[in-house]
Amino acid sequence: MLRSLRLLGLLAPALVLTSLAVAAAPSFSAGAASVDITPSIAAHNWAGSGPYGHVIDPLHARVLVLASAEKRIAIVTLDITETNESDVTAIRQAIAGTTGIPSAHILINASHTHSGPLSSGYRWIGIPNKKKVTDEHLEKWARDLPELCAQAARRADAARQPVTLSIGRASVAEWLFNRRPVRPDGAVQSMAQPADPTVLPGGLRFGPVDPTATVLCFREAGGKPVVTLLHLACHAVSVYPTNKGLSADWPGAACRSLKESLGGEVLFLQGCGGDIVPARRGLEAAREMGAFIAARAAKAAAQALPLPPATLTVSQAIVGLPLTQAASDHIQRPHLDAEVQVISMGDLALVALPGEPLIGLSQAIQQDSPFPHTLVLGYSNGDGAQYVGLPGQKHLGGYEMSVVGRATDEAGGFMIASALRQLRAHRSSP
Repeated sequence: MLRSLRLLGLLAPALVLTSLAVAAAPSFSAGAASVDITPSIAAHNWAGSGPYGHVIDPLHARVLVLASAEKRIAIVTLDITETNESDVTAIRQAIAGTTGIPSAHILINASHTHSGPLSSGYRWIGIPNKKKVTDEHLEKWARDLPELCAQAARRADAARQPVTLSIGRASVAEWLFNRRPVRPDGAVQSMAQPADPTVLPGGLRFGPVDPTATVLCFREAGGKPVVTLLHLACHAVSVYPTNKGLSADWPGAACRSLKESLGGEVLFLQGCGGDIVPARRGLEAAREMGAFIAARAAKAAAQALPLPPATLTVSQAIVGLPLTQAASDHIQRPHLDAEVQVISMGDLALVALPGEPLIGLSQAIQQDSPFPHTLVLGYSNGDGAQYVGLPGQKHLGGYEMSVVGRATDEAGGFMIASALRQLRAHRSSP
């Protein structure tokens, strides 16, 4: 498989490197802020019917501004289902206009809570004939979102102070389930919500998960947390099947719990969780899962490895992803442009992939990354081709490889090749 991926990298379409900026001095300053982005309870719930009706817990946009010398980046996390490329552009422009941070240096990641809106006002172009759901409340919310993100970014930038960086990891495997178990004949049998996540019937084999919850700790000189980034790959779908209300789901609960235990601001970075779901569902399960992950993350933070200050490097590449015939007919194009973004600092690299990449993409990138610490994000900077798996997954079937996955089978290899090409360029830069 790895040999196939390397060959795909050689065959990948030309990549457009839109930004490669290296900081001059290895010192960090960081600031963070959050803003409430909860829409009206009268807004239409895309995952159900009718309005949301009530707020279980508020939704937030959280922003980290990190600087090294004169170079700054912004990481924006949104308690929403997903972003659309046009909305990413609007948010980046709003933040750039108010802070001066270049648009290319802004990463936007969605938590993928199904109990919140889509940034595009419920446009889901990947499914032919799916009704577009919108209303005046959602339209207002979508118009307001870029400026709200800009407000948080402005406050985060103003709050910057010198910080140290450390990294810690904890296992949270008990709460993760790959909903693509494999039958004895090798095909996938989709299982969105298993009766018992610890046992599979009928000779099924468990699909892969990454059990790692990673924390990036930015602390002031005295050791007090300024901001903590929590990274994990898992759908935020605990609440919505049984409760129509607005909620940040388990990532929101994890951020609240971790903020209470550590202090400072906490941002959640969603990983490549296209095929990973919570082992148990329901509102109470979401709260229990969030508390469990936060407790493990706090332990990891206490034993985190200090990373030396380093320069910031940011790059982007636009990859042309070939589309399935159905998707091509739907949007009247043979391919779509997807952004792969890489941010690195010393021995740490963040890779941001669009859409809903399956966990295999993350594992392939991490295995071949030249960085000792590589975090791979999904749901970033647009919805791309939605579900994308490793080459060879299409013929195995399953929900993710149906019409909701707009790209052809080789698209995942192109995304991996783009990420690795940028990672190697970052690692070799002065």
